[in-house]
Amino acid sequence: MKPHEKSLKIPKINLEELKRLKEENFEERLRFIDQYAEWVMKTPNRKWSSEQKKLME
Repeated sequence: MKPHEKSLKIPKINLEELKRLKEENFEERLRFIDQYAEWVMKTPNRKWSSEQKKLME
């Protein structure tokens, strides 16, 4: 084994925790999409289009 290889450590990854976090993230994204779509539908076009313009700049 080379000297620099001794310092390398393989991280321990909890696959169940990673799966849970992925599912939570997906659900959070879906909630955001629903909330944003609701906001767009109830907000006058002029207001939400100006908000979109700010995001694109």
